[in-house]
Amino acid sequence: MSAILELPTEIQSFLGRPPSQTLLLRGPPGTGKTTLSLALLSNFRGGRFLISNRVSAAELQREFPWVGNGGRIELVDAAGRSEGVKEAARFVAQLGELVHAPEKEESLRGLWLPPPVQEAWGRASPTNPCMIVIDSWDALVERYLGPPAAGSGWPDRAELERLMLDQMSQGPVFLVLVVERSERSQLDYLVNAVLETSADGRSGRPERWLHLRKLRGTRIDNPIYPFTLEGARFQCFAPMARSLRERIVRPEAEPDPVPGAIWPGCSDFASAFGRLPVGRITLLERDLSVPTEAMVLLVRPAAGHVARSGGRVLHLLPPDIGPEELLRMYRELLPTEEIVQRVRIQPSAPIGGVPEELAKTIIPPPVSEERGTQPRTPEAARFLSGAGRPGSANLSIVWIPALRAFAAEGGVVYSPDTLPGQALAYLSGAPAHTIFIGPEDDPLVASLRPMAATRIRLASRAGRVLVWGERPTTPSYVLAEGDEGLQRPCRLLRVV
Repeated sequence: MSAILELPTEIQSFLGRPPSQTLLLRGPPGTGKTTLSLALLSNFRGGRFLISNRVSAAELQREFPWVGNGGRIELVDAAGRSEGVKEAARFVAQLGELVHAPEKEESLRGLWLPPPVQEAWGRASPTNPCMIVIDSWDALVERYLGPPAAGSGWPDRAELERLMLDQMSQGPVFLVLVVERSERSQLDYLVNAVLETSADGRSGRPERWLHLRKLRGTRIDNPIYPFTLEGARFQCFAPMARSLRERIVRPEAEPDPVPGAIWPGCSDFASAFGRLPVGRITLLERDLSVPTEAMVLLVRPAAGHVARSGGRVLHLLPPDIGPEELLRMYRELLPTEEIVQRVRIQPSAPIGGVPEELAKTIIPPPVSEERGTQPRTPEAARFLSGAGRPGSANLSIVWIPALRAFAAEGGVVYSPDTLPGQALAYLSGAPAHTIFIGPEDDPLVASLRPMAATRIRLASRAGRVLVWGERPTTPSYVLAEGDEGLQRPCRLLRVV
């Protein structure tokens, strides 16, 4: 599970350290460095300067309108500047003839810096903290120095970097250098912080990652953050420490009923994957590292909506989910008598803690007797085929591990050859939709793929859960905890 953050907490803590500080932001082109650097500026309390080879003032306002929300950013446009180190050398030589102080050489050192850097330094207050972002330092310094000139006596890139860091350390400055170089340089050792952006496509869809390589004086609890640039804004995702099983997942109200389709109880889910068509199935496939809480967060809003709107809901639970935690959600949504009418739960492990007045909601798991095992499937089928409120549809949520547990009792057969037919039999008895949940490498899951109207996959990356659709095809989303104030059961933030 994840919380949505404008910046990682570690970076926010680093920005609160006293200046001067230096930060290196490194990554290949197109991995979000500019947007992240603007987020750093937007979150800084003090003067803000952007030395940019990439965006003009008009582009900054048009493409990143959110930047001005917390205060004005002063832009130093370096894109059209043609001054080079040759001009700096002539200027230093001329001033050197006029300045005769013993510390002459030290006083002239700052004149070697590229003019946009000198301009930002000149605008900055000598007493009030400010942040200066150079985007990108690579482009600026390479154009400024030009081709190497042997024997010129001019400073090379390494010396210029040392000069600049020394100059900025003399004032209350947070200096951020944005570079495209992937290899390490002396800057990695000289600066106080190193951040690195990268793009990955393990799921066949873009994934963006921020790596916290170094934050001097700041504890790094999470060294890696997935992030998105949706809306031209940097947003990252932190893992949630607490379990979400105890949280009551309330469905969002349905905005506009659609005949023949069930509202999934979550507007983000509906926007990404659509509604649940009656008479069809949805297949949720997860890798084994995806926590059960992630699946619960996706499916319980739909269950709550169906029960609250007058339909019937059947749950076949895996061994690691007890009926008592599920019933807590229903008790927040419905009176007891309506829960008994509309909900049935078939656990695959011993139960406990179910109130007596809700005992009728429990369909006991298969039990071995002398004449064989009683699967109790007819009882579940009869309930699901029962009529609910006129115009309502029914829903069954079937965990594949539950079917495995039932089969282990003996006498109950679920196989890749028989499960699709059994699923169709359940759906044919009533206006219903079935959600199957299981591991992506399970043969039972594979047997259901051809008949799934909606097929969704979930994978765990560094403690976060990525969600994407195979049918329909969608981009990747990061699953995040919902906003209780806005009554969102969960959030799906698109990774772009």
